[in-house]
Amino acid sequence: MTSPRGRGVLALALTLWTAPLAGQASGAIAGRLVDSATTQPIANAQVTVDEGRRGTMTAQDGRFRIRVIRSGWHRVRVTAIGYRPVRLDSVLVRGGETTTLDIALEAMAVEVEELVVNAQPDPVLDPLAASAEQKVTAADLRDLPVTTLEEGIALSAGTVGESYRGGRLGQQSYIVDGVGVKNQLDASSGSLGVRIPPDILTEASLITNGFSARYGQALSGMINVVTRDGGERWSGRALYETDRPLWQSWDLGLDRVVVTADGPIAGGVTVLGAVDISGRLDADPVNAPRPADPRDPRFERPWMLPRNSGEQIDAVAKVTIPLGAQHTLRLFGLHSEDQRLLYDPLYKYDAELSPGRRTVGNLLTGHFQYASGASAGLPFVVDLRASFYNRSFVRGTLEDSVNYQFGAITGQRFNFVGEDIARAQDTVRAMAPIPGLLPPDLSDRTPWSVPAFFLGQGSRGEIAWNRFREFRSQLDVTLGIGSSTDILAGGEVVTQRVQTFQRVQGFEPVGGAVPPATASDFSPFIGAAYAETQIRVAELAFTGGLRYDHFDPGADLEGQNVGARRRLGPRFAVSTALAGATFVASYGLFSQPPDFQFLVDAAFDDTTRTGRFRRGNPNLGFEKATQFELSVRTRPRPHLSLRLNAFVKRLEGLVATVPLGVNPDSSVFGNTDVGSVKGGEIIFEREPHDGFGARVTYTLQQAMATSTSAFLLRQAAVIDPTTGDTIFPARVEFPLDFDRRHGLTVILQGRIPETVGPVVAGVRPLAGLESAVIFRYGSGLPFSRTNAAGDSLVGIPNDSRLPSQSTVDLLVRRPIRLGGTQGSIYLDMRNVFNRRNLVAVRRDTGEPELDEQGIEDLAEDAFMEHPEPIPFESPRYRPEADLDGNGLIEGQDELLPLFEAAARDFSQPLFVYGPPRVVRLGIELAF
Repeated sequence: MTSPRGRGVLALALTLWTAPLAGQASGAIAGRLVDSATTQPIANAQVTVDEGRRGTMTAQDGRFRIRVIRSGWHRVRVTAIGYRPVRLDSVLVRGGETTTLDIALEAMAVEVEELVVNAQPDPVLDPLAASAEQKVTAADLRDLPVTTLEEGIALSAGTVGESYRGGRLGQQSYIVDGVGVKNQLDASSGSLGVRIPPDILTEASLITNGFSARYGQALSGMINVVTRDGGERWSGRALYETDRPLWQSWDLGLDRVVVTADGPIAGGVTVLGAVDISGRLDADPVNAPRPADPRDPRFERPWMLPRNSGEQIDAVAKVTIPLGAQHTLRLFGLHSEDQRLLYDPLYKYDAELSPGRRTVGNLLTGHFQYASGASAGLPFVVDLRASFYNRSFVRGTLEDSVNYQFGAITGQRFNFVGEDIARAQDTVRAMAPIPGLLPPDLSDRTPWSVPAFFLGQGSRGEIAWNRFREFRSQLDVTLGIGSSTDILAGGEVVTQRVQTFQRVQGFEPVGGAVPPATASDFSPFIGAAYAETQIRVAELAFTGGLRYDHFDPGADLEGQNVGARRRLGPRFAVSTALAGATFVASYGLFSQPPDFQFLVDAAFDDTTRTGRFRRGNPNLGFEKATQFELSVRTRPRPHLSLRLNAFVKRLEGLVATVPLGVNPDSSVFGNTDVGSVKGGEIIFEREPHDGFGARVTYTLQQAMATSTSAFLLRQAAVIDPTTGDTIFPARVEFPLDFDRRHGLTVILQGRIPETVGPVVAGVRPLAGLESAVIFRYGSGLPFSRTNAAGDSLVGIPNDSRLPSQSTVDLLVRRPIRLGGTQGSIYLDMRNVFNRRNLVAVRRDTGEPELDEQGIEDLAEDAFMEHPEPIPFESPRYRPEADLDGNGLIEGQDELLPLFEAAARDFSQPLFVYGPPRVVRLGIELAF
């Protein structure tokens, strides 16, 4: 704090001036120094950050700007000859933003005491914050009823799960500490493979437009993640949460342990480490109704699906090494594993034959930074980054039974039948039946006894494996010209390797209806270069950039290869502050390589056709998008902000499935899909103040395309049977799969002061109580109707819609103190009112359930296929079904009711319903 004399002389104004380009792991500190008595600018003053590691000199007009400051809290020191030095602690810098410090110095040569300042940036009124960016911090993830980074990002406007602004899955990219990370193999259908533990975050943001030309491989959004460095003092956190003390449907067998620690080692080197381990006996619970028949095993415990457990582990370490005053080296390592048992309704009574899945991901990054000194006339920063990303996936039949060690945690990796063949990509050995796989037969373990619907004896016989690896090198240079111009340039080189293998019906030899195993091994190459600048003239700011993208699937990919694809993507934005508001107009061309899974063949049924062959296309090119956006941001009151965004995005060259020759059951991928997304967003926020905060987002949008997904068979051309002419159908657009027209999210937060509430036994039990409520509403998503067989569309694609969905989530937290350790206990409840949301329906009826006539037809067809009597000696014999007691279950009167019961059991909906009420209790301790 300043002395009483100094407080009246030192004036510190915290305002917003300029902002670095969005989507970065760093921000900037800028401002102006003036004499407190004369208000004249102070030139040649030195402004340094974090004990002089970064800094600059003020210009003749007193302005300064320190670029590429890592997100987080920093210390700033200002010194000038003839003036009191000033030291500011707790200066917050956020990625893509600038914290501005306008400081008036007192002309005196005596050093004053430290002044503590909380310098918060205000991107609402910043004319250089040109992107549509929504942030989430580690504190948000702790204070809201969300667990993962993905759940936090999903609270942003325009999101539907991991779809952003109506786009397909996989049209987003992750940036982790400035390094691009994307599962380029199957981003549209598979996970990233690595998960960022929330405890290591500084902040994360979803950017849906205007992101820097530095970044590519995305059409709909970019998730920018900034991790924190280790602190100057050792600290940590331990957390345990569970639902196992709860009862009945509230107990889903959850256990989660999180341990985080960080601090200094020696010589300024700091470390950060975190481990997040979780397991749940029902990892994907559904809010399906209780079956009516008490003989159904779900009747007693309808809330728990058997053999549906999952466990995850995420371990991360980060080392920050200062190399002198102007060099810093950061090393980061992340390991994630996720393995699941997948409940399969076909194997309801032989659950041990249901499939399993394992995904393993690793991310290693190194970041070397050089920053020019405080006295440099032309300040610049050079960032050199390198990364290795590896993701492997396997799905199939487990070799051994699962042994749980603690709750749903096994502590060991699953082993899969035929995994050695898959990893070796041995298509020759895969021609024969895979050892350990048996052909399935109709189960004899059902309560209904009849041979119908449910399978046993052997599994589906699939083994699928893939691995995606990439090495990425990235160079970025930031050059400052004065205090109003930034120039950025750089590029990246990405070498990748893709390996895939798949065999279906592995219990049979290849031939006839059994397709051969498919395998691929190729090495794509991705390169990019960019240049970008930002200029401010008075209250007008211009941002312009150009990105060059290069994509080559690799000469070792089988099939005709046309070589490299190239694409230029200009991006522009102009913004200005006018009448207390900021207006931004932006335009950009974006592109991404297609999922590599579309380049290779696959031998499984993934289209609406009945065939089992899909041809990959190694000649696929870039998927492209052109986006325009207008936005207005204003702050009607000090703690209130309002943002209005309107956008139009044109999609071109999206991957779609088209017929391959005249065989209706064979198809090939092509860049044939076009579409458009347009909409608007309203974001109203009351920042936490006086114990209360609120955020409301509303999205109105329309997402249309000529093919609703990459796997939907699109008739690109037909032959007139009379004339023989080729007819190209009109480009009629249909709703995309994530075309949610209306979305509303309301977040309310509150905290009771320490001095409020009744006193019980000398304690205020409500003091410090924190709570957060999230209400979400979304209109129904579209779906396509099909015939009863499911192999042909009825009507046009996605012409029907699901009902709307809504949930209310709640978090209540109470601070505690155990000895000298602070912590908290909390209750986290999702879907508080246990609303039964429909997330899917039967595509033949448009309803979640099969009607009575449909059940009767299903039963009669099964009875006609197996009308044979069941003798007393058979394992299928059930005494209660033998009505005449003659030792045979025979005839329509005895058999048909059993077939009807089996049909009703088999057709009951499960995964058409969303999650039920999920409750967890937690305790955390900080040390």
